[in-house]
Amino acid sequence: MNKNFFRKNLIIFLIPLLIPTLLLGSLSIAITQGYIKNQIAQNNTDLLNQTKSNIDLIFNEIDTLNIQFDYNSNIAFTLKNVLKEETIYSSDLINTDKICFFLNSFANSKPYIYSIHIYYENENGRFYTTNNGITNLNNYFDSSWYKNYLNHPSNEKLWIETRDVKQYDFEEKETKLITVYKRMALNNGVIVLNIKADYIQDLLNKSVTAPEQKIFILDGNNSEIISNKTSNNINNFDINELLKSNTNVIYSTSENKFLSKTIIHSDRFSWNYISIIPEDALYYVSIRLGKYTIILLLVSFILGLILTFYLTRKNYKQISNIISIIDSAKKNQTLPVINSNAKNEFSYIIENLITTFIEQDYLKVQLSERKYKLENMELIALQSQINPHFLYNTLHTIYWEVIKATGSNSKPIRMIENLSSILDYSLTTPCGKVSVGDEIRYTKTYLDIQMIRYADKFDVLWTYNKNVEPVHTIKLLIQPLVENSIYHGIKNKDGKGKIKIKILLKNNLLTLAIIDNGIGIDTQNLKNIRDKLNFDGEYSNHIGLFNTNKRLKLTYGDNYGLLINSKLGLGTVIYIKIPI
Repeated sequence: MNKNFFRKNLIIFLIPLLIPTLLLGSLSIAITQGYIKNQIAQNNTDLLNQTKSNIDLIFNEIDTLNIQFDYNSNIAFTLKNVLKEETIYSSDLINTDKICFFLNSFANSKPYIYSIHIYYENENGRFYTTNNGITNLNNYFDSSWYKNYLNHPSNEKLWIETRDVKQYDFEEKETKLITVYKRMALNNGVIVLNIKADYIQDLLNKSVTAPEQKIFILDGNNSEIISNKTSNNINNFDINELLKSNTNVIYSTSENKFLSKTIIHSDRFSWNYISIIPEDALYYVSIRLGKYTIILLLVSFILGLILTFYLTRKNYKQISNIISIIDSAKKNQTLPVINSNAKNEFSYIIENLITTFIEQDYLKVQLSERKYKLENMELIALQSQINPHFLYNTLHTIYWEVIKATGSNSKPIRMIENLSSILDYSLTTPCGKVSVGDEIRYTKTYLDIQMIRYADKFDVLWTYNKNVEPVHTIKLLIQPLVENSIYHGIKNKDGKGKIKIKILLKNNLLTLAIIDNGIGIDTQNLKNIRDKLNFDGEYSNHIGLFNTNKRLKLTYGDNYGLLINSKLGLGTVIYIKIPI
């Protein structure tokens, strides 16, 4: 078995077998990736916006507290007096209890609030805190907020930081808090809202939509405030590169993988919400599809290999005969005799089809050559119908004899001169193409003859632009159609007739219309003429019409020819459209 033949067959079998699988797999992967990429990007943006809204809603509780304890003068006055004075009067105590009840109720109704501190500057170091009431900085477990308040620039009214507190010494783990500071505008003091970091983290955990998704919240200094549980430390990433990158995909050298990122900004707290998803987790389905596609390609390749080997071995003898036939045909040798004792119908049919194909191919070449010669001969014959050469010489002789006899430029002399010009024009390169300008001049010469013959019988109106004159077309295109209008339309009309010749060049098409207001054609005769034009019928008495139509089709193809419309008693329109 020929190895080259086996390799060719292998390619022939494998391409139809593998390409659909490869295309289907590739398209599935591409469509899935495109859908996931757009969907995840939109989902991440929506997710971060929703997360930002939820967290902003939590931290905006500081505004409610600020209204009560800074802008409410009664509450502020009462608490300031209580914190400054050593002795608490009963009236102040009643008001303080009401304030304490409100603040404790407010804090206990919000599961995310760890504690609230209300501090008005006083020399006693006192402040109010939820659950403990009025207490002193020196004997309360959470006092680090006070140092942060003192050390913070006085021009900044609102800021947030993370802190760790331990209420009891026996606690092994500190409680992480996200603390919101609101400096009072009307009083010297601060409102401190301590939010449970675990609650915010749970909120982020519930927002995760993809495996290994990491969600970070960074403050204005790009320090991590909180993240979901699956997140690595944000320091593992280049923060500046992460924030400045204009692309949605970055490469993490620490994790050695590509990551898809989404970032939105919170103007209220100058925070950045960042979502990071590994590309391999994002395109998990696409990766699985890719693996399945490779497996299917391998299976298809093995099956194709086995099938190719079997069929090649089985049909090699028959294919060898076919190759022998083709080689003989290429070398113009006699086709070899094929053994008719084929082992199966498939081999027999293939061998006979190849033999028939080669013979028919040779016949087609001969037929095309003969058809070309016939059409060329027919074109010349049609042209010669209106090109009798001897008439030109005879008319030329008559012209000079009449000049000698009359000695003047009479109408007969002009008619003979014009007719000689027409014959001379038609005899020059009978099969070549001429310009539309020559056709117009030739037709006008012909019309001069007819105007003398049919004096005051008809008028001619030409409509064309100069740009049509250089265009080339077949010779004797316009004159036979004008002659047809005169003899079959105007001649038998009562009164004076009119012929309009309109030539237009547009969109690489030359359009010609011959319009007359002659006697017209009745419906049945018009149908007969159209049928003969379409099916190459006998010329009858419209020889110029049929001759021109045939020459147009031979020159430009069967799609081009004459179109004729007519109404009995109204006139006739002949319409031609040909390519330039």
